[in-house]
Amino acid sequence: MDKTLRGAQYTMSDGHTLATEVVNDEESHLCLYILLQDMFKVGDMVVGIDIEWGFKSTSSSSSAAVSRSASLSGRTIPLDSQTHHQQQQQQPPPSASQPAERKAVEQHAALVTLCTKLGCVLIRMNPKQLPSLSPSLRKFLAIKEILFVGVHIREDLHRMKKLYGVIVRNAVELSDLAAKMNDHPRFLGMSARELCSKVCSIKLEQKPFVVLWSNWFDPTLSNEQLESATTDAYAAYKTGRKMLEGGNSSVKRLFY
Repeated sequence: MDKTLRGAQYTMSDGHTLATEVVNDEESHLCLYILLQDMFKVGDMVVGIDIEWGFKSTSSSSSAAVSRSASLSGRTIPLDSQTHHQQQQQQPPPSASQPAERKAVEQHAALVTLCTKLGCVLIRMNPKQLPSLSPSLRKFLAIKEILFVGVHIREDLHRMKKLYGVIVRNAVELSDLAAKMNDHPRFLGMSARELCSKVCSIKLEQKPFVVLWSNWFDPTLSNEQLESATTDAYAAYKTGRKMLEGGNSSVKRLFY
């Protein structure tokens, strides 16, 4: 069995080259097994985690609700009754044999990136299968010996539990830890790359604007998207390793 990661090689600004393998959620078992085996072998149970969210549309009977809504950045924006009435006038009436449908846009996890000393695994979600996730990913995230570290992951993990029932037994919010260690609230607003720069002195370019607003459910992710996801997870991993050296007593763990 091949016990290494395959895929693109990305060199970070500190000179470290990461093997990055992209895999669909339902086919993630082997990659997660390779990560886990290497982690036990080298004695490094820290995993940098980053989650990219995307939008998927759903359809349902129009008789179930009076108005439509769209989810944007976790907020529900209802359409008022006047706007809804105008939209109804613009749409052709449904045929007698086909019930009226309405479409809504929901925000879902599109890409889960996991980074260890070995490399990165980018796990793509299938929008047609959500909210179902593979047993392999569920079990990996629930391993209590693994310490998942990330920046602004509290809301992400809470949403993963609410939407998919995912249980993460051991996680640390690095922005909180950095703010406490440095006794300054400005660390709470930093991105993973900014925090990595401050804590590890690793200069990482900010996420490109075109990537920030890209479609993470796109069937073919661009090289810029893959490199960006890898960089974010690597920044979380390096920052977590640095701040947790020697067993930091300030660590507050998140449990979901």
